[in-house]
Amino acid sequence: MSSSALAIVALLLAPLLPGILAVSLWGRRLRDDPLEFIFAGLAFGILIFGWLALLLAETGCFSIGRLGVLWGGLILVLIALMWRQYRHDGRDIGASPLLFNRLEAAALLLWLAIAIWLFFRPHEFITGGADAGVYVNLGANIAKTGAILIHDPLLAALDPSLYPALLREMPPGEVAPFYLLPGFYVPGAPRGLVIPQFYPLHPVWQAVAFAAGGLRAELLMTPLWGLLGALAVYFTVRRLWGWPAGLLALGGLSLSALQAWFARYPTAEMLTQYLLWTGLWALIAWIEARPPQGLWAALAGAALGQVFLARIDMYALLILPVFVGLWLWRTRGRRRESGWFFGLFGLFAGHSLVHGALLSSPYFYGLFGYGLRLLRQFWLPGVGLLGLAAGIYLLDVWRPAWRRRFFAFIAARRQLWALIAAGLLLAAAFYGYFLRPSWGQAKTVAYWYGGGAIPNLDHENLLRLGWYLGPGGVALSVAGACWLLIKGLNRRTAFLLGIGLFFSFLYLWRIQANPHQIYTMRRYVPAVLPFFIIAATYLIHWLCCNLKGKKRWLVSAGLTVIWLSGIVWGARGFVSQIDYRGMIGQFDRFAAMLPPHSILIYGDNAPVGAGDILGTPLRFIYGHDVLTLRNPDALNQEAFLGTIRDWQRAGRRVYWAAVPGRSAWPLAEAILGPATEHRFETMILEHAYDHKPTLIIAETWQFALFEINVDRQ
Repeated sequence: MSSSALAIVALLLAPLLPGILAVSLWGRRLRDDPLEFIFAGLAFGILIFGWLALLLAETGCFSIGRLGVLWGGLILVLIALMWRQYRHDGRDIGASPLLFNRLEAAALLLWLAIAIWLFFRPHEFITGGADAGVYVNLGANIAKTGAILIHDPLLAALDPSLYPALLREMPPGEVAPFYLLPGFYVPGAPRGLVIPQFYPLHPVWQAVAFAAGGLRAELLMTPLWGLLGALAVYFTVRRLWGWPAGLLALGGLSLSALQAWFARYPTAEMLTQYLLWTGLWALIAWIEARPPQGLWAALAGAALGQVFLARIDMYALLILPVFVGLWLWRTRGRRRESGWFFGLFGLFAGHSLVHGALLSSPYFYGLFGYGLRLLRQFWLPGVGLLGLAAGIYLLDVWRPAWRRRFFAFIAARRQLWALIAAGLLLAAAFYGYFLRPSWGQAKTVAYWYGGGAIPNLDHENLLRLGWYLGPGGVALSVAGACWLLIKGLNRRTAFLLGIGLFFSFLYLWRIQANPHQIYTMRRYVPAVLPFFIIAATYLIHWLCCNLKGKKRWLVSAGLTVIWLSGIVWGARGFVSQIDYRGMIGQFDRFAAMLPPHSILIYGDNAPVGAGDILGTPLRFIYGHDVLTLRNPDALNQEAFLGTIRDWQRAGRRVYWAAVPGRSAWPLAEAILGPATEHRFETMILEHAYDHKPTLIIAETWQFALFEINVDRQ
């Protein structure tokens, strides 16, 4: 086993021990189901371990050694608490038997072998200019510097008159006036400060992996989240309808192109999926009063709360405590342990808001402003939901008799409301799949970041999801969601249905992303894809349980084969392709050729060019300073020449990287030494807008490297 794989195994086992100890402190009854016991323990450990690492990184104190000390201290505290509990209560915490269902265990082991083969072949996406590469470089930088915020000495000493030429100017109204490289904002004050994009939880976990096993271990962190996210969906379905249904959902999700592709793609979607469905699994266990109730309330609040630390576009979940509160009020019970849910949910939600405002302000205020603009435009549904909740509450406070009559009226017509809701859902799906693609038309949207206009293809969103699930898969999922509304809606499934339908309508109505395939499909991975898989699973499970005789097996088995065949057919080409293969080796060789702490200046005025794509890993992974001449017309040549002279007097080697067809060397040619040609090349899946990507294309970046010596002038 490679050192990177060993590091990932260690990162899986390290949270497990404190998590198991913490879960055991809540009582031993959970141990009656050993799989849930282990998964709950792992979840608790991950939530604690990840938050401690995040706090260290936010305060600039992150290191694997400090994290290890905190881990050891936590273990000692938990052991002491367990010993105290044993001494005072006389309970043998470890006495409960661990009895496995052998068939279930064997099926999970088979799935594990297949999932490792599917997921643990990560794309070598370490280049800059796109979200995935920014995440990887940010994680590496946190591991190297110990902090999320970046203090760049080269930038701090740079003459501000050079900013318009060497930094990318942001459009008016943005919080930061410049960025150094895509995803790394420069606020201007204090000098040398660089604020990275994205919310911090996933980059911090990547930093833990980088510190434990290097760059390749960091790339394996996302496959681990993909594995655990699929298991979280399995445990959710298992809790609702049993382990055979859970295995069916697990198989459908794991075989899909989107799950396999984004389990290799180093962005935050897989961590978000894991946290969201772990939280829903625990919330369902709490709702059905499975002991220990305090544990489930705490796990639900912590996991769903940490979703806000992983992704900025999940703040719609802030309404969840309102409905949990309504459920508690309606059932008149389980209030003692509810403090765990509301307290931990509020703690992590508040932490994410504070982090965004203080440590990620350009990203936070930019996207929050966009979200507020959407709310102003589409305020009616949100106001309607809050008004309904307030109205129900006021009925109870002011007129208890009205409350009884109201709920009696609703309950007496429950089937009618379910049929109406299912009919509306079916009509919306028919419109989205058949009518909207033909009635709608592509619109052109300008994106300054990409330097041009791209098509807006939102009218094809549901049709495009069908490229990966198959038309039969979409039909089965929609039918399953309708049937879940009619036959399966209860207190255990209500939150799953609400969250699944909300995010499905949100992202199928408007993708909120650059619509090139397959990049755009990442929006569906945390909630929409698992919900579609779960809805189809429910319908097949219901038919298998309720049909009689041979029809039961023929119908359920036939639908299963059709469903899984469509998913597997949609995954052709995606399973075998690994993007950016060989890039780590090429960067290793090029970076090693340069003297330590070299300075590279790329001549590239493209909106996102070689200076961004190649310069980002050279700066944040390999430790060389990188600038890009983006606007030659704005260059202060005297200040530029003086800055290069200062670098060289300090013993730094300075290079000009001339990109063909881009910015030319702006000073006297005699300053440049002889050229050496360099070329980076790899193969990637095509970036298509109007069709499902199938072609594997060559991606090449080349430049001529000259050493700069101002004494030659």
